[in-house]
Amino acid sequence: MSSWANIVKKPAVIQEIAVTSDTTPNTDYDHKFQEEWFLRERARQASNLESLEKETQSQCRPKWVSLVRPDAPKALPIFKTAEHMHLWERDEFNANHKYSDQIYEQRLEEWRVRNNWLLPPFKTTVSQEETTKGFYISDSGLAVYITPFSTGSDLSYDSSQIQESILDMMWGLIHSRSDELVACTTVGEFKALFERTVHLEPDLRHAHVYNRNKKLSFPLKILWLFSQKANVFPGMARPGTARWTKDPVCPDSRGYMFWPRFDTKIYTKSMVFFNTKRSRNSANKIVIGKHGGREETGICVVERLKEHGDAAKIRWLLSAKQLHEMERVGFEPEHSPFRTDTDYYSYSSDDF
Repeated sequence: MSSWANIVKKPAVIQEIAVTSDTTPNTDYDHKFQEEWFLRERARQASNLESLEKETQSQCRPKWVSLVRPDAPKALPIFKTAEHMHLWERDEFNANHKYSDQIYEQRLEEWRVRNNWLLPPFKTTVSQEETTKGFYISDSGLAVYITPFSTGSDLSYDSSQIQESILDMMWGLIHSRSDELVACTTVGEFKALFERTVHLEPDLRHAHVYNRNKKLSFPLKILWLFSQKANVFPGMARPGTARWTKDPVCPDSRGYMFWPRFDTKIYTKSMVFFNTKRSRNSANKIVIGKHGGREETGICVVERLKEHGDAAKIRWLLSAKQLHEMERVGFEPEHSPFRTDTDYYSYSSDDF
């Protein structure tokens, strides 16, 4: 197997860079300074190639590195004005960044195949029936699934690297470890599966290994997001789920002080109110979703976790084949429609 360092090496070797004349050209910028910068950038490229070589030898998960495309100029041109130079630098940066993205995606896909850690394909079609449950097609052409406001800290759109790693971990388990997943009959067995596979998501592994928050358990957080109680994964619905009868979502014309308070006798934190910008029109009428919310959906049920701990039983609601064939969706947590934000965010062991 040829290394990626060898594949992208030739255009970047410093010896091939043609240095321009020592004579300072007649320009309105310091050409000599810019040329030195240009050479330093090419030297940095050599360092990045060493990283690719080490990556190939260690078989670790690829990381994005900045590369110079094969047809990039070998020397810094002479420009008439600084404006022309900055435009050229911007175009070069964008072209090299695009090339680096392409190489990274190829490296990552090759690594996923080699380690059997593929993610499922994205869902790209949504039926009218699915629209009433909270699915819609985003501007990128991929399906999005609306989730409860209580999942905002776990599934937020501008999520952190750790949150993105958690999402990849969940979809990787569903698609590439479905047989092992459904073989986990207890919480303890699921934790063991997590420990065996978390190295495939280095950011999550680092957070897990160095976690000092005793209230935060990454395996239990993932298991909760899988469960029907979280109402996140579009697996199997739970008949008899509590529905809301009084719409708590106020029109945009009304101020924050008119928002209702969160009343546990009327609402649950797993309810979906379809209050995103796409979900309601200017008249505050639901166009994605339906009045009363939806039934809680998920791929498993965890029984009496607080009482039994690691011995608590897990009941999987889909077969290994169904999990493997599940299409990936983007998650969009709602914002809270309530005036007072109490402790109803993120995972808690009491949620099961």
